[in-house]
Amino acid sequence: MRLGDYVDLVRRQWVPVLLCLMLGVGAAIAYLQLTPREYRSTTSVLVTAIDDVSGGSGRTTSINLDTEAQLVTATGTVADAAERLGVPDEARSLAGQVAVSVPPNTEILDIAFTGGTPEEAQQGSLAFAEAYLSQRQETAEDALQAERELLQARIDAVGSQLSDVLEASAALPADSPTRNRLDSQATSLNNQLANLSAQQNEIESTAVRPGVIVNEPPLPSSPSSPNALVAIAAGVLMGLLLGLGVAALRYRADDVIRTSDDLFRRTRVPVTAVLSGRLHGNRVTVPPPLSADGRGYARLRNLVSSSLEESSRRVVLVAGVRRGGGPTATNLAASLARSGEDVVLVCADVFGDTAASLFDEPPSVGLAEVLAGEQQVDAAVRRLDGVPGLRVLAPGRDPDRADALLQTRSPRKLVDRLLESATYVVIEAPPTTDSPDAQTLANVAELAVLFVEAGSTTAREVLDACAQLESMGTPVLGAVLGRYGRDVRDEPDRTRRPEDDDEPVPGVPLQTLDADRSPSEVVDPPASTGATSDSSGVVPPSPRNHAPR
Repeated sequence: MRLGDYVDLVRRQWVPVLLCLMLGVGAAIAYLQLTPREYRSTTSVLVTAIDDVSGGSGRTTSINLDTEAQLVTATGTVADAAERLGVPDEARSLAGQVAVSVPPNTEILDIAFTGGTPEEAQQGSLAFAEAYLSQRQETAEDALQAERELLQARIDAVGSQLSDVLEASAALPADSPTRNRLDSQATSLNNQLANLSAQQNEIESTAVRPGVIVNEPPLPSSPSSPNALVAIAAGVLMGLLLGLGVAALRYRADDVIRTSDDLFRRTRVPVTAVLSGRLHGNRVTVPPPLSADGRGYARLRNLVSSSLEESSRRVVLVAGVRRGGGPTATNLAASLARSGEDVVLVCADVFGDTAASLFDEPPSVGLAEVLAGEQQVDAAVRRLDGVPGLRVLAPGRDPDRADALLQTRSPRKLVDRLLESATYVVIEAPPTTDSPDAQTLANVAELAVLFVEAGSTTAREVLDACAQLESMGTPVLGAVLGRYGRDVRDEPDRTRRPEDDDEPVPGVPLQTLDADRSPSEVVDPPASTGATSDSSGVVPPSPRNHAPR
């Protein structure tokens, strides 16, 4: 599929796309209404380093913020926060409501808490921040206390040893060498005791600063979840995707021909003309030569003339697929006649309305009488006033009899007889979906032209029509695409002979082929029997197979 095909897909299948879009939006609204509201509040904590006074170094320890972030959700911190919030029994669930992040290149922890109400979110965030700082301070103070106790134990040991040395020194004479050694030892112990006391004083004077709250948690003004904008956008996106999927499935399942592009791409049957005016079931009209439809029929005439130029049997079968091809057959015959050819139009769609609409009074004799051998063909054909060179062979008085005789070998003999005096024979055949008559008549034709009604004919029906005609050795030159007017019933009574309708035809001005038209209104300048271009100079693409049998 090309990009334009997707646009056409949406244009044709806009109903399921719209319904799925509404369904997606409705699901998003239902989600917003049914999902519990959640609020989030964040506290920013500046983490400060704690001096390491062990061993009297006085160094400052480095901070690993990733480790500190994990400590926010540690068991002790969560339990402390639960105590501060007054929900100690819910300590386990509180850990899942906390999220900690570290802004780049900072020593700050952002502690976010999600709650069911704005107040709960605000209080929870602040409680976790305070619990974290409290736990960090307790940890630092415990470490200092352990240092104090260790130093005091060393001081006590050194003091005890000093007392023993002094007591032993006092018991010796003043000039005793041993006393001098003990005095030196006592001096060394005094120095150790002084150093330990200095370390103890330094530890006692150390202040523990675990961190500080730099941003108090605000009271949320709107819920953080569900996010209305995100939910609606997701609903629209999911609805569109679902709608396009449904539309694509319907598009593939729907093989109704609506445009010339549909016809060619789905059946590979060349489109020789696309009619802009509406057709009418009980009226045969021919557009002016310079109109859009007139140029379309001229292109069809050129294709027929070019394809049959080397053939000795210039017989063209025109059959509708779903609706009658009478207007197409008449206009093709008229266009050939206006180019200077002698043409006979055989109304073999015996239950159609073509002959009845072309004449004020339907001919009393026609196919039924000629095929039965009751009337000579020259006496049965009737010239159409206003179109020199065009003769019409009507169905006759008994359409049922004519229909039965068309199943015999008589049509070939009739066509051979007509070709003795005519250059072209155009046969109007019944629709291929109504009866096998079109397939039967294809046996006497060199080429076939289909009329496809846009908006109701399916690609499968077109392919079936091609198969019927080509099975008799008659190639399909192409198809004319058109529409019937809305005032005509979709399934007309093909056994009825309606009276001519005097109601004006809407849309593009059309010329009615009747006796009241003067030759100057309908006659083209003569043209050769070979391939000619229409007034626009455009020749349609060559058919898929138009070699004469």
